[in-house]
Amino acid sequence: MKNYFLNFIMLFFSIFIFSQSQITYTSVRLAEGTESSYLELEKFWSEIHENLIEDDYASFWAVWKVEQDSEKENQSDYLIMNIWKDSLQKAKAMGIDWKEYAQNVYKGKLSKSKFNKKWNIFNEIQSERRQYEMERIDNTVFVGQIKKGMKIQINAFKALNDEYEQYELQFYKKWHEKGILNGSRAWWEINKVVGSSMENNPITHVTVDIQGKELSEEEQEEFWKGVTFTDRMMWQNGAKTRELMGQETLELVYFKN
Repeated sequence: MKNYFLNFIMLFFSIFIFSQSQITYTSVRLAEGTESSYLELEKFWSEIHENLIEDDYASFWAVWKVEQDSEKENQSDYLIMNIWKDSLQKAKAMGIDWKEYAQNVYKGKLSKSKFNKKWNIFNEIQSERRQYEMERIDNTVFVGQIKKGMKIQINAFKALNDEYEQYELQFYKKWHEKGILNGSRAWWEINKVVGSSMENNPITHVTVDIQGKELSEEEQEEFWKGVTFTDRMMWQNGAKTRELMGQETLELVYFKN
């Protein structure tokens, strides 16, 4: 019955599997009073990214607004996601002459002076940026649709031993998939950090969660009935393999796929 239900989901909903994807996260912390200019810049770039995807130079691009928390210090304001289907696609994109490509995108749409004004916004905005290069390790199926205003949660971890990835892939993923089946979860992914613009970056892995519906009390009771003693011990021991370095809630502002 469960296999039939999963097949039903896979047939009637959008499914995104970024196996072996190459991913870049760029966190952006803006100077005071520059947010409107920054959003103007990203809107300008959104059309460029749309063409990059159409021309097979990229697979996904998004700008997310970071939900601010007064108890957190030095939070970023936005996070930019760039995803390539594999290392070959990413390498091809890195060979682009970006300004020439952008000029071709806006040819006949913007005058030279208006194009240069948009292009130069980047240099006029004071911002602090940090970049993280990652590779996709695994993910669930995606149930639902990507749309402006949706929220996700990103979790940054430091692996404390070599067993961490095994716990994520062989144990925790099983519970995320159960959430997919009961509708409480729409997506989960885990990525390995392979490079960073920060010296001595402590973050080794990043997970992304998209929540689904809120379960009723009856549904929650049914879910927890399936938790065994072994599961509880696995949760307890799995927590010892990682350290949570940060957690943020993001709201989608722009995207192209």
